[in-house]
Amino acid sequence: MIRLKSVYKTMLWGGRRIRDDLQKDTGDLPKIAESWEVSTHPKGESVVDSGEYAGKKLSELFDAIGWDHAGEYAEKHKQLPIMIKYIDARENLSIQVHPGERYARKHENDGGKNEMWYVLEADEGAYVYLGFNRDVTKQEVRTAIKNGTIESLLNKIFVKKGEVFYIPAGTVHAIGAGCLMCEIQQTSDATYRLYDYGRIDENGKPRPLHIKKAMDVLNLRRMPVPTGRSVTSANCKARKMLGVLGHLTVSEYNASGEYMLFNPSATFGVALVLEGEGEMQGSGETPTPISQGESWLLTSHRYLITGACRVLVVTY
Repeated sequence: MIRLKSVYKTMLWGGRRIRDDLQKDTGDLPKIAESWEVSTHPKGESVVDSGEYAGKKLSELFDAIGWDHAGEYAEKHKQLPIMIKYIDARENLSIQVHPGERYARKHENDGGKNEMWYVLEADEGAYVYLGFNRDVTKQEVRTAIKNGTIESLLNKIFVKKGEVFYIPAGTVHAIGAGCLMCEIQQTSDATYRLYDYGRIDENGKPRPLHIKKAMDVLNLRRMPVPTGRSVTSANCKARKMLGVLGHLTVSEYNASGEYMLFNPSATFGVALVLEGEGEMQGSGETPTPISQGESWLLTSHRYLITGACRVLVVTY
């Protein structure tokens, strides 16, 4: 197990829940919008926080041990195929869209961005926008942006803790105020804003929109209203996401006492401790203390968890 140090982002819509709800050490930063938990993206790399490579960037760890440990995509691009982050929406995020792999490689020198949201907490009445509620044209979208009515074209979905939503590249979307999310996405920072509520940034200027590129990648067809999904068993919730990444599995484990966690991945997995504390012990390893807010790379196929904790596990 390798503990990772987060990278914090202070966008204007962020709040204090990453510090207060997840017990992250954010220092003296007044508000945090995103905490990048697992990232090899050049705009914010995780740092190894335990073991032989402590203090090194995550990419430097894989430079040393070999990118083949993280699969074919990582070996080809010298990046992990996924990023994992926490998002605290104290205010609404912009209405936006992400490009797919081919467009992003051509126009952004970056990866495409399929993503999923796992709702960690949601205030009463919190919602997300996800997809158009009817077929639209590019001109209709442009007009709605200009008139400030684009929200009327979108599926508005009220959310609650524990729900999972999948957002394919090309889908218009936004996280509403009052949501604390864990976002699992392709390694990419390519985002095209369509609408930002007329907000002004810290320099007194509107944040830029990216209408032309957004129109290039938008799926203009109606999306059936999606519902948050989870597959439940006695003490585990799991949701599988299929996309460009291949087969990615996200599972939530609610451990009380002892619980055996299986990581069947041929490469490796990630464990994010959402609540509580305890110990994890991999095959042939000594027990390692874990506590709320920590993120760990998993290198064994089987782990024994003891204590009382809620752990989100991502494998691919």
